[in-house]
Amino acid sequence: MKKPLLPVVLALMLFPSLSALAQTPAPATPVVPAIPAGDAPAVPQDMAPPSPAPEAGAPPDALPPPPPPVPSDPGAPTVEDRLGAVEGKVDGLDESYAGTKSTVEKLNRIKFSGYIQGRFENRGNSVNGVMANGTAATTTQFLVRRARLKLNYDGTNAEYVFQIDATGAGVSLRDAEATFVDTWTPFGFRLTVGQFKWPFGYEILQSSGDREMPERAAVITALFPGERDRGVRLTGRYEFLRFAVALVNGAGTSVAPFQNNDQNTFKDVVGRIGGDFEFLAIGLSGYWGRPLIPSALATTTSVTGMDTNMNGTFNPGELTATTSTNPFTYTRFARERIGADAQLYFDVPELGGLALKGEFIWAKDTNLDFGAVAAKPCLDTTAMGWIGTLVQNVGDRVGIVGRIDYYDPIRAKSLPDSCQVTPPMMAAQKRGAGDGVLSFGGGLLLHGSGNIKATFVYLHTSEQSTTVKNDIFTAQLQARF
Repeated sequence: MKKPLLPVVLALMLFPSLSALAQTPAPATPVVPAIPAGDAPAVPQDMAPPSPAPEAGAPPDALPPPPPPVPSDPGAPTVEDRLGAVEGKVDGLDESYAGTKSTVEKLNRIKFSGYIQGRFENRGNSVNGVMANGTAATTTQFLVRRARLKLNYDGTNAEYVFQIDATGAGVSLRDAEATFVDTWTPFGFRLTVGQFKWPFGYEILQSSGDREMPERAAVITALFPGERDRGVRLTGRYEFLRFAVALVNGAGTSVAPFQNNDQNTFKDVVGRIGGDFEFLAIGLSGYWGRPLIPSALATTTSVTGMDTNMNGTFNPGELTATTSTNPFTYTRFARERIGADAQLYFDVPELGGLALKGEFIWAKDTNLDFGAVAAKPCLDTTAMGWIGTLVQNVGDRVGIVGRIDYYDPIRAKSLPDSCQVTPPMMAAQKRGAGDGVLSFGGGLLLHGSGNIKATFVYLHTSEQSTTVKNDIFTAQLQARF
């Protein structure tokens, strides 16, 4: 059988081309575009594309060269620049903190304090209207007894104290102290110039916000009116020892008519020395001065007449009234004050703290020559007074207070016999006899907290010579900060 020649010829012609094609590497598999959903089945995601065939003649383990480095941005900050910027911010915060700390330290040295005493007084001698001279009468009323605002600044070797009292009667200066503080010696010296309390006794120096009774005793208000004066004061302490001495004007701050001026070049000396033994405090005080006491302006009216019609009587038009004003006159005195005080504190079991306080004051004023006016021995006075106070706390909220005090402004036995009898029409009356005043009272103290206190006190006053209905019941609420 004869085979066809055409297939054999075609096979011989295609053989060289197939050999060359076998030696040529296969091209990379082209990326197949995604087939829309629904047109073809999804290809599994974990099927990797085939690896490209290595080039002819290349080593089997050769890797492609790494990509060239990306050039850095010349404007980007370096690590050193960033650290410098952070250090600058920290330095700025340090400066800001130092300034804030300095301001806070100054503010911490400033301390505001004060209290308000709202009061109701029921007086036994209450009257309606005003007095004949136009002044307010004593009456049962509500009032703001004290409204104090105090500022303290504690600086470097310095202290500043300023206190005012603002009530319905007006605003008055109570304390104005500029103090140099000693921080080098063990005595803690403090030198103060300004307006301050007289360093005498106990009740003068006790704050009205801390005092248990509504008002100070009669002996204090009579011999030390206003409790303050202007001058220079030195205080100090060493262990249990306490002392204070002051050189003052001597006119006080509440004696009319020259509250702001001293009419006397002579300065008074006042001081106290004592000991503080924690449960017991004692002290001795003294005062010595030469004050000038001014008289108040007074008017006198004189009437003159002429009986022109000779009828033996003065008819209208025949009388003439003349009013004249007397000038100020001064009287000089030698002033002496001696005082002693003691305070005892201890706890009563199952009850609370108990305080016993006592004070005694002796005073003498001797009239002296002044100008062309000779001294008058009958103007000499010797006075004395004493105070006894008991305070018993019941727990932390309740307190009971009782006080008895006596004041004799002119001791009759201290005057010469020639001064005992007044003009003949009053021969039975002796100067200074029967003028002593004894007061005793007490009440309840309620402490709501350290900032609020209610006081309910009844005070009875007994005069030696007369009987006057001048008892006082006081209900007071004090708020302090």
